[in-house]
Amino acid sequence: MSRRSLVLVAVVLIVVGGIGYAGLRIEHHHAKDQRDLADLTRPSPWPRDQLLIPDDVTRPGTVGWLDRGGLDIAYPLRTADGRAVPVLWRLRVPQPATGLPDGVDCAAPRLRTCTDLGGGSTLVVTHDTDNSDPSIALYRTDGAKVRAIEVQGPDPVEADELTAALTRAHRPSDAELLDLLRHDGYQTDWS
Repeated sequence: MSRRSLVLVAVVLIVVGGIGYAGLRIEHHHAKDQRDLADLTRPSPWPRDQLLIPDDVTRPGTVGWLDRGGLDIAYPLRTADGRAVPVLWRLRVPQPATGLPDGVDCAAPRLRTCTDLGGGSTLVVTHDTDNSDPSIALYRTDGAKVRAIEVQGPDPVEADELTAALTRAHRPSDAELLDLLRHDGYQTDWS
């Protein structure tokens, strides 16, 4: 074999080896993503294909948690006037008696004012808060799930904007769930 042939064979082997290594790395990352997704969604009260997330959660500063009670997503809601209001969007298991999530009780009018908006929606204004500013939340019961959006501060948000944020939701892709639930430093294994 000539020197030129040896160099050509070496270059081909290096290229093929590099492509093979890249393919193995891609497969390793895909398998790790699938293990992480299975671990992160294991405590969910519903199968992954029944989860919903708001349409506009792809912004920076969005974070989610999933547990036996359901899914919580904290993100900045863009209002019609351009403000970014911190909200907590929730997909929760409803209490059988009220249809609202655990911890939401409309029986104490001095603490909370609840208004039935029809169609399974309830607007709740909590008067007794830590910072003395009333907080507002909208809950929509839909069978075995209740969607909620709770304003996380004193910023006023119109009920129509909260309704739109509850309505504009979709089934998340695996990549969206991983982005929401896999926080910095998360590890399911030590690889």
